[in-house]
Amino acid sequence: MASTSSKKQTMMFGFCEALLEEDTSNYDYNNDDYRRHTGGADSDTEQELSDDDSNRDAHVFVQENEKEDIIYTGKDGTTLWFSNPKQAKVEYLSIKPSIPGVNPFAKNAKTEVECWKLFFNDDILEDILNYTNEEITSKTFAENHNTRVHIVKETSMDEIMALLGLMYITGLNNSTGYNLTDLWRSDGTGVDIFRMTMSLQRFNFLQGCLRFDDAATRAQRSAVDNLALVRAIFDKFVGNCQKAYNPSHFLTLDVKYIPFRGECPFRQFMPKTSAAYGIKMYSLVDAKDFYTINMEINAGNQPSGPYVTSYEPVDIVDRLVRPVSNTGRNITFDNYFTSIPLVTHLLQEHMLTCTGALRKNKKEIPFSFLTTQPRGVGSSRFGFQKHMTLVSHVPKKSKIILLLSSYHHDKTFDITKCGDKPKPEMITFYNSTKTGVENVERLCKMYDVRNYCKSWPLLILFTMLNIAALNSYIVYMANNENSKLRRSEYVRKLGLALVKQHLKTRTDKNNLPRELRKRIFEQVGEPLLDPPASDVKPYKRCRDCPSSKDRKTKYCCLECKKPICLQHVITMCQNCTSLAID
Repeated sequence: MASTSSKKQTMMFGFCEALLEEDTSNYDYNNDDYRRHTGGADSDTEQELSDDDSNRDAHVFVQENEKEDIIYTGKDGTTLWFSNPKQAKVEYLSIKPSIPGVNPFAKNAKTEVECWKLFFNDDILEDILNYTNEEITSKTFAENHNTRVHIVKETSMDEIMALLGLMYITGLNNSTGYNLTDLWRSDGTGVDIFRMTMSLQRFNFLQGCLRFDDAATRAQRSAVDNLALVRAIFDKFVGNCQKAYNPSHFLTLDVKYIPFRGECPFRQFMPKTSAAYGIKMYSLVDAKDFYTINMEINAGNQPSGPYVTSYEPVDIVDRLVRPVSNTGRNITFDNYFTSIPLVTHLLQEHMLTCTGALRKNKKEIPFSFLTTQPRGVGSSRFGFQKHMTLVSHVPKKSKIILLLSSYHHDKTFDITKCGDKPKPEMITFYNSTKTGVENVERLCKMYDVRNYCKSWPLLILFTMLNIAALNSYIVYMANNENSKLRRSEYVRKLGLALVKQHLKTRTDKNNLPRELRKRIFEQVGEPLLDPPASDVKPYKRCRDCPSSKDRKTKYCCLECKKPICLQHVITMCQNCTSLAID
């Protein structure tokens, strides 16, 4: 069964784009028997929870406990759990879920660029333009006289847009981490759009000069904030993500790791990842549509001041769920975050339910939930309180799985593929909603704009561009209901649309090779006009000079029209010339 599930999971991620094209309208959030599966790989800490995670459209049954009305006491000696939900006097969270979809102000965004600009709006782009030009100006004075002027000159908004567009096309060509020189080759193996838009030297120069904060106040701000270099645009971007889209009822909160080995004040060692070092980021995403709602960067030990931040699990969750507070949604997270105080806090302060794996060292867990004796393989034990449910499941010999949920309040089991050893519906629900952040990361990696860099602010920009491409695609598909555009085509059209205006500007340059000019005109959809006839007269040999001198001249006699050099010309002013003519 495990191999079958693994195969189906592999097929799912091979066609993960199809998940984003699913109809989101026929979705009943009031149904307690939620059975929608989104798939995903198992995490390192919950391998057993995903043995049966491929199809949740199942009939369910309620398994009655052999001994009713049992009261379990936690290891702390005070926490009580009831084996019967009627004993616990369960209370359900009574908030009508909001309808997911695009918010009203984003409904008019129909094209690729319009949807993308919901996230990278003019405010963010103007900040990038202004601060980048400041950096270019400071570099210009340090360059020697042999530097070509057209490479180090200031940039414009059209060129910044073109730069970002080329980054998207780079990701579309799977060039992450590779030498970008291959994309600019003129021997037929390169990609024409890169040479048409700008030179490789200009691309590298602009990318190296990208800045997102005021250099004049940078030292002062960096003294109290590790994220001072990206704080402004990152907060604006996250705010735009929250305003554009209303997520579904089921959300996922998890850690996202960005590999990075360069110099960074808050770079962390990540032993469970292949990169080993990188930047840690927390994300709140839609478990169904994979839309990113909120993000937060772990800035490490902040200096004393207004940006000192606690990265305790309860505090992280409390900050990330604020955009969906008091909406009755359910948050799924792993055992790093799950605790009984957190579940209580989300219910009381945010009116949110949650589902998560629970570590065995929690003092509120009864001892009988931590042992497999005399229980058999496949058995489950439930504990109920007024607002939450604890389940202990034995997936195999000497293995215990613990889940805590304030969304589930009964002994429902899923028997679709479990046969005579069904799993609690809490576990299959957890498996289907826990991989939202992982799925977003997989989708972003398919067309990753990242390339080799030593600057962590630039790495944050790459992450924002990846998220913006995915979020804007979700908005685009929602606003164009009849569209069947694949995400790869969307990214391609977005990249070409971002470079189009800059290509039109380049058509005014007369020093471009004719073949390159022809391709640019074809790309922007305009006819190539032949340049006007030049008024410059051709050089000819002076008739009055001996042929041995072979002296060329562009002047000729007004009377006989013979070519003549200035040595054989009588110079006269206009007044004298007019008198001589008279």
